Amino acid sequence: MVRRPQPDPAWWTSATHDGRPIAEVLSHRDIAGLFRFLKSRGFSRAAIAAATSMSETRVRAITQGGQQVTSYDVLERITDGLGIDRGLVGLAYSQTAHRVARTATTHSDPGDYGDFLGALASYAVGSPPANANRLLPTPPMPTDGVPAVVTDRHVAVLREISDRHRRFDAERGGGSCRDSSLAYLHWAHGMLHSRFAKPETERDLKAALSDMYQVVGWACHDLGDHGDARRYLTGSIALARQIDDLPLIAGAFYRLGRISIHQHRAQEALRLWQLGQIVAQDSGCLVSVAVLHANEAWAYAALGQDALVCDALARAEGELARVDAATVPSWARFFLAPADINGIAAVVYSTLATHSQHRAAFASMAIERATLAFHNRGAGEARSHTFDAISLATAHLLDSDLDQAEQHAHTAIDMTVEIDSIRAVDRLHNLATLARPRAAHRGIAEVIHRIDTVTTAPDSLSRWRPV
Repeated sequence: MVRRPQPDPAWWTSATHDGRPIAEVLSHRDIAGLFRFLKSRGFSRAAIAAATSMSETRVRAITQGGQQVTSYDVLERITDGLGIDRGLVGLAYSQTAHRVARTATTHSDPGDYGDFLGALASYAVGSPPANANRLLPTPPMPTDGVPAVVTDRHVAVLREISDRHRRFDAERGGGSCRDSSLAYLHWAHGMLHSRFAKPETERDLKAALSDMYQVVGWACHDLGDHGDARRYLTGSIALARQIDDLPLIAGAFYRLGRISIHQHRAQEALRLWQLGQIVAQDSGCLVSVAVLHANEAWAYAALGQDALVCDALARAEGELARVDAATVPSWARFFLAPADINGIAAVVYSTLATHSQHRAAFASMAIERATLAFHNRGAGEARSHTFDAISLATAHLLDSDLDQAEQHAHTAIDMTVEIDSIRAVDRLHNLATLARPRAAHRGIAEVIHRIDTVTTAPDSLSRWRPV
């Protein structure tokens, strides 16, 4: 009997192939690259097939790049058959944990607590509030596959998972990634109870886990689950405060404010962004400062304070001009996209123009900035591109250019139904509310009808929410 070759466990963390670390191959789930590496180490196609419970035909197709491996079950067979730590491919959550993640919901919204802002203010200045647990998500249940010893490679994989889910969220909406990111979060949370290869790894894990909490919280917000979103974002702050990672804390405050402004709680949003600004200024992270100034402008616009709007936007653009891209944390990279400052400015000016005394001055400015944003969006920004289309329709409506408003509104509706975002549906609903006084215009009446169909259809409000 021919003895089957056995992989060396050290390969998965230290070997390279064609100048590329195998650890990187695993973190990107590049199974074709993995199989080519094994072939270079003496593994035949038959040996790979036997180890991974695949047919030789499929092994050949994967190796040649003809098939992609995305199935959980297949990835599990590959890692277990080859003795690869599933944590190195970010596949260490169990199917049970995945089911729990899909059905877990929180029944109370901490934003409804009278002392919620006070509790967050405590986090901002450095001291966790009393009875903080009632603001946080329920601790995850233990899951399978958590490594006994956490290494830098496990942390790197968690960061890659967060970045991947953040990309999914930006391109397809929160419905594309909320369940998956929550399941990964449950697995990663279990590593807090493991041993660490070196002391600094524990700090790095908490930073990566805090970032993953923000990914989950943002996806929940995009699906309209605002109570869960607040809990996960507060959980991110609690973890980041343990290690005093100020840019992460500032990022969570930015996102908490976005929930409040979406719910038309402008004063609350402003307070949250001001708290975040305190942290951002202390951190020295210029992009955090810029993001928070830009969003403060949104709150001022909702309150009709035009001078403060212009000042906040000018501060945001001034700080952004000084940012060193190499120093930007992962949560804030979106703000470096050429279109993003124009996108937020368009929303701000449109919001300000809803106040009749500011309409003449700011509706045209909203059109200009929304046009720049819409035409400069790049690949991977489908949801923001959709928001830009909604901004264009809104701004033209406010400027009484109803034909242009109609055209852009239809584009916005077409784009909204292609992504998994309740937030986009909500913004369409706001557009329809603004358009109703102009319903005598046949084109605007058709827009209102289409939006009503999208926003009231059961599928639009439930297809992405938890079961």
